[in-house]
Amino acid sequence: MKKRLLIIGVVLTMALVSACSGSVKQDANNAGNTGNTEAAVTEDVGLEEADKKAKEAVAEAEKEDEAAKEAALVAEFEKAQEAEAAAETEAKELEEAKNAEEKVTGEEAKNAEAKVSGEEAKNAEEEAKAAAEKAAKAFANITEISPAKKMYAKSGVNVRKGPNTEYDVIGHLSTNQEINVIGRDKAGWYLFEYKGEKVFVSDKYLLEQPIVIAATTDTSAAAVTPTPAAQPVAPQVVAPAGVLFIGDSRCVQMRDVSGGGGCSWICRNGAGYKWFSETAIPQADEIVGKGTKVVICLGVNDPGNVSNYAALANQKALEWAARGAKTYYVSVNPVWENPYTSEEQVTNFNASIVGQLAGIKWIDTHTYLSGVGYKLVDGLHYDDTTNFVVFQAIIGSL
Repeated sequence: MKKRLLIIGVVLTMALVSACSGSVKQDANNAGNTGNTEAAVTEDVGLEEADKKAKEAVAEAEKEDEAAKEAALVAEFEKAQEAEAAAETEAKELEEAKNAEEKVTGEEAKNAEAKVSGEEAKNAEEEAKAAAEKAAKAFANITEISPAKKMYAKSGVNVRKGPNTEYDVIGHLSTNQEINVIGRDKAGWYLFEYKGEKVFVSDKYLLEQPIVIAATTDTSAAAVTPTPAAQPVAPQVVAPAGVLFIGDSRCVQMRDVSGGGGCSWICRNGAGYKWFSETAIPQADEIVGKGTKVVICLGVNDPGNVSNYAALANQKALEWAARGAKTYYVSVNPVWENPYTSEEQVTNFNASIVGQLAGIKWIDTHTYLSGVGYKLVDGLHYDDTTNFVVFQAIIGSL
């Protein structure tokens, strides 16, 4: 546009120069050539037309310039509209992609959930089927006993859903507890009803007659001397129901000499605190319930663990009390010369633990034996008569 205006300006300049030149020349010749007047007039008319054309050209150029500006504005507006439309299209595509992704994700999640639920249902169905097959197998080899036969538990024993230890434990029989057996598995497990359900117990833990402890007579006590004295016996006391002994070789010997004495026993020769905490306590937790009397006889094999014994006994006594049970701790009994434990260690153990026990009844058989007399066979263990006296003394204290 600027170039066109420049050209028009040059044209106008040249026309004006030409007109002026003609006018000057005309003026010079006016004096001598009056006959040229008409030519001068003609030239003036030509100058006016040139000026008019020049103005028309400028107007046309300005008009074209305005049209160009308007065209540029229209093009810019159209470009903006196209950009806006493209942005809207892109946003719409993004929204559609997002919706499609959410739909796919939702469907995948739904499918995954359905798959998990299906697998869980399938596993549950398989487990139920296996349980049913196992239950049916439990009764596959039963010989009926009719009429029902009375039998008695010779010690604490677990009651199970089937005739071997692979079946779940669902209860417990106490020593001398009476049951009516109605069948027997070929492996020797008896079938009976327990709390409305048919269950099993091993024949190894049943007797046809209840345990009865023979009566003894009361005798006067003899003084203890360094040499073991003649052995008197304590008065007969039948064990109450639900007595559980936990202990070392003293318990093993009392169990054997009493024939179980109507009690349950968790005991082992040489037992110490490690066995007490890791083996005996878990077994006792399966047995202890309302009315159970737990009798602990430990310490002679590791008297240095006195504080550990007291702490664990106190803890379990509190837990068992919540179940309705009572806990007792029996003193370590007198010893004589032996390579394991001295009498000084025994007396120190007894004096220490009795002051640490809480909520536990102390049974002092050490003092009792020192009064009635006892007989040692190796400096640490007693003869059968003394073991039976200790057993009866403990039972009489419950």
